[in-house]
Amino acid sequence: MEEGIFTYYADMPTTIRSFVVSNNDMSFTIIINSKMGSNQQLMAYKHEMDHIKNGDYDRHCSADLIELFAHGA
Repeated sequence: MEEGIFTYYADMPTTIRSFVVSNNDMSFTIIINSKMGSNQQLMAYKHEMDHIKNGDYDRHCSADLIELFAHGA
């Protein structure tokens, strides 16, 4: 599954752990906050991978609603 998934680290505000972008070529780019510890980075990576595996980028609803479902609410 990780083929076509690119991961990068970037300095971001501490309120942003990570995010993922759906690219035009059907690949994905995950951005992880480089200011976090390695365990937090791993958890953030897994969270973004779950969004990709769940097909969240094919859903036609708000990101807030997707996050609500992702966190088991």
